[in-house]
Amino acid sequence: MRLIVAMFCLVFIAGCSNVVIKEPFLNTRLSAEEQARIAGTWLLDEQELVYVRFNSKGTPWVVRVVWEDDEFHLVKRRLYFSKRDDTLYVSTLAYPDQPGEYLFGEIKLHRGEAYVWGPEIDFFTRQVESEAIEGTVDEDKFTVSLETPAAAILELISLNDRAIDYKAPLVFRKLKE
Repeated sequence: MRLIVAMFCLVFIAGCSNVVIKEPFLNTRLSAEEQARIAGTWLLDEQELVYVRFNSKGTPWVVRVVWEDDEFHLVKRRLYFSKRDDTLYVSTLAYPDQPGEYLFGEIKLHRGEAYVWGPEIDFFTRQVESEAIEGTVDEDKFTVSLETPAAAILELISLNDRAIDYKAPLVFRKLKE
C-alpha cells in the first residue's frame, strides 16, 4: 500500500517511513477565496480521486473512496490548515483508531494543481537523536514520533527548508465540477 503524506491525502499514508506529531497544527481559518481554491475534486497520479469540502463552519474535510474487502469504503479525515507567512501547511489524524498521531505536510496551490511535500524523515531523525526536539525513532527508523508540541514543530519547519522533503512532490490536479 502506498502511503502518501500530503495535503488532502494525508488520509493515505505515504512511503516506507513517516513522521508523526502528537497533535494537529493550530488551525488557521482560511478565507473564502482560499477555501474555494482548496475545495473540490482532485486527481492524484491519474488514479486516485480525493474530495475536499468545508462545512458551514469552515471546517475542512477530505474523503476518498477505496475498494477493499470486495466493497467500497469511505476514508474521511478532518484537516487542519496552518499558515506561516505565505506558506500553507496541513495536518490530519494518521489513523482513525490511533488518536494522538498526526501526519503533516506543506502545500502549494498553483494553476489548478496542488503540490504536496511531506516531512524529511532524516532531518527529524537527527533532530530527535541530538535531542534538539523531543521524540522517538523506532528501531528500523521507519517512524519518527515527535513529542514536541505541534506549534514548535510548525515553527521549526517554517524556518528550516531541510525539514520538508522537496525532492518529489505529490501533484494533485483539480477537476472541473
